Amino acid sequence: MGKLSLKKSKPSTKRVGYKNRPVSLDAVSAEVTDRVALDCEMVGIGLDGKEHMLARVSIVNEQGAVIIDHYVKPQETVIDYRTDISGIRPEHIANGVEFNTVRELVRQIIHGKILVGHALKNDLLVLNLRHPKYNIRDTSRFRPIAKKAGSFGTPSLKSIAFALLGEDIQDGSHDSVEDARAAMKIYLLFQKEWEKNAIPAWALEAHL
Repeated sequence: MGKLSLKKSKPSTKRVGYKNRPVSLDAVSAEVTDRVALDCEMVGIGLDGKEHMLARVSIVNEQGAVIIDHYVKPQETVIDYRTDISGIRPEHIANGVEFNTVRELVRQIIHGKILVGHALKNDLLVLNLRHPKYNIRDTSRFRPIAKKAGSFGTPSLKSIAFALLGEDIQDGSHDSVEDARAAMKIYLLFQKEWEKNAIPAWALEAHL
């Protein structure tokens, strides 16, 4: 996998009024539940187009309803739109939402929530965000999922969605809403077992 670029994506140091600011109901399209699923689409930048830049971000709630789904305005020149995989075309992002605006909205939505997704490290890196490990539920890293799906190593979202949900996703280019919904459905199948074995926040904080 290529490098994830954080060029020109560092947030402004002026964050007055943001820390505990609630998400505006005008900014979201559905209820922000205690568990939300995130997925991003990326385009290629850099000399060889191997670095990643955010192009689309989607978040769905526990019912699969879309909370946000935004195309993101390029922060620098796009070398490779990766349309066959990302589904992104120039016209999608030419008038997209500014990166810092989207990043702040995502930050507010996921704050204090259980965050579901597949290979979330990549999504959080391209968003230049962090999330507490105890609140991350990554379907690529929970071994019972791979075992149930008959996968060896790190399974793809496509493979486990087909094995566990009977859904043929990513048939052609990816769709971040579809992928986020699939990750949430898979998480909910394993929710009881996952939460039973999850390390609570207070236990982690006790060792700091």
